[in-house]
Amino acid sequence: MNRIIPLAAAATLLSGALPCTPLGVALAAQQVPDSMTVEQAVQRVLATHPAMQEAQNGVAASAARVQVRQSVFTPAVVADGSYSRIGPTPTLNFGGEPFQLFPADNWDASVGIHHTIEDWGRRKTAVEQAQSFETTATSNVDYVRSRLAYQTIGAFYAVLFLRQNLGVQDEEIAALGQHLEIIQGKVEAGTATNFDALTTQVRIATAKSQRVDIANALEQRRIELRDLLGMPADTAVQPVGDFSVDSTDLNVDSLRTVALARRPDLKLARDAEASAEVGTRLAALANKPALNLVLSVGAKNGYVPDINQIKADFVAGMSVQLPVWQGDRTSSQVRAAEADVTTARSRTTTLERSITTAVEQAVAAVRAAREKIATTDIQVEQATQALALARTRYQAGVVTNLDVLDAETVLSEARLVQLRAHYDLVRTRYQLRQATGEKVW
Repeated sequence: MNRIIPLAAAATLLSGALPCTPLGVALAAQQVPDSMTVEQAVQRVLATHPAMQEAQNGVAASAARVQVRQSVFTPAVVADGSYSRIGPTPTLNFGGEPFQLFPADNWDASVGIHHTIEDWGRRKTAVEQAQSFETTATSNVDYVRSRLAYQTIGAFYAVLFLRQNLGVQDEEIAALGQHLEIIQGKVEAGTATNFDALTTQVRIATAKSQRVDIANALEQRRIELRDLLGMPADTAVQPVGDFSVDSTDLNVDSLRTVALARRPDLKLARDAEASAEVGTRLAALANKPALNLVLSVGAKNGYVPDINQIKADFVAGMSVQLPVWQGDRTSSQVRAAEADVTTARSRTTTLERSITTAVEQAVAAVRAAREKIATTDIQVEQATQALALARTRYQAGVVTNLDVLDAETVLSEARLVQLRAHYDLVRTRYQLRQATGEKVW
């Protein structure tokens, strides 16, 4: 079982009274303002981030476009009305009596139905294309959700790591300060020189300079995490957790199969490929005929013998639209659509290869992190014993101040390496989960 490194900040907040258990974490979250676990952070980001809202709006828009395409199967009903007055009205003379050919006031009102009876699959294919775009939009929601979740996890654990890293650096500076006090006492007693004090002060200055770099990196990751969470700049976000991980199967073949089945970005690529194939079929139907029905009923004047009387009328008929010559437009559209299919398939193949590589690399990284943890635990234990021995021998005057400083540095570096190993195990474990398309929300 991997050793768990508790967070120094969390330990301070809990005054050492609560263990790093789910209950302890929950109580810490209640006691510390703005504190949150990694699960809470992911849930907040997925609920509030504008990228999620954008992706979900894309699904709604795509669903509306499907309805637009499906509406062509419903007859279109159009009401029309008009009035016009013409003058002079043409008249003829029959037997000395004038005969008016058209009324001066012309009224016409009608309700018409226009419907395409048959278009040899163009409408159906257009609906399929819109539905494929809707499927892509839905897959994009899962992709954005996965990307944001793992981005949040990365920022969350980076803050935890850098915060502990800062704690280790502070402890080293404090230990060097205590050692400096001992040296100054020896200088006053005449058993040590100012050179020893100056050397220690240089080490302290170096450690403080390194602390500035760590603190800056910590603040950068905190800013990133606050941005993901949508929190104001003055919010003190306090991640609560540790670097413990569950054991996992590292069989590359099975993980590769799982990844190729559930990676959201691969699903997007396959959706794009399917949409391109539908686009090819739709382009090939551009030169097909269309059979339309037209029916109109209404009322108008202008009919003899009483041209001013409004009478009911109707129009019924059918029309055929047959593209005869469109140049190379249809064939060019088909070639372009076929090229899109080839491109989409190439993207899918490229992504499948990169996914396989990502899984293999993540598995190797997890294995390396596991092996390193066992080594670093031994290094910290040995460095701790070496420092205690160096301090005792320095008090006895057997070793020099540089020996003690070197032992302090070795212990600090060993603790940082140990912390990095535990952090790397968590980080690479999540990289493997991301590589296999595992949902973490």
